[in-house]
Amino acid sequence: MADRTHPRVWTIVSAMFDQNCYVVANDDCQECVIIDPGLEPGKIIRSISAQGLIPRAILITHGHADHIAGIEGVWRRWPEIEIVVGEQDAEKLTNPRLNLSADFGFPLTTPPPTKLVRDGDQLTIAGLEILVREVPGHSAGHVVYVVNQATPPLAFVGDVIFAGSVGRTDFPGGSMEQLAEGIRSKIYSLPEETELWPGHGEPTTVGRERRTNPFVRG
Repeated sequence: MADRTHPRVWTIVSAMFDQNCYVVANDDCQECVIIDPGLEPGKIIRSISAQGLIPRAILITHGHADHIAGIEGVWRRWPEIEIVVGEQDAEKLTNPRLNLSADFGFPLTTPPPTKLVRDGDQLTIAGLEILVREVPGHSAGHVVYVVNQATPPLAFVGDVIFAGSVGRTDFPGGSMEQLAEGIRSKIYSLPEETELWPGHGEPTTVGRERRTNPFVRG
């Protein structure tokens, strides 16, 4: 198992939806993973190239357009990269109606995923050990990626939970009941110091949200 460290995490915010793409890498590794590449893939590519890193996987929390729009650009730059998504959201990558891009007037598709994941799966990519947790409610196949080897642990939570808020549940496949149950069982059960890195806005922690989030209390 890798040493318990705090991997480097940097955020690349895409225009239009202010969506957070994350790049994660261990200090002792020249490889990285990309989480939810948004509408400005050029910014992502330039940032990774400037760091001298090689991306090994694109991890998708869910298949809404603002979280997948950059997949094709990144894939064209690094065609060997793995594309990982929850099995219940896989179809969204290739269906503009399901990924909601058609509703916004810019129908998009991406290359199909190369790996489907489900709750409890363990991934080892770019020197990172990553636990997959399914948290539906914002999207039927939404997953969260937890890096337990880090100190403190890191969780990349997409649009499940934000600092002082939670994800919308009025999209197709949404359910506030499912979302709240998933937050309590899959997010609030993590150590309270766990950093939550959301799809929009600033990071927060499990402890803070469990105590103060007005939508889902622990």
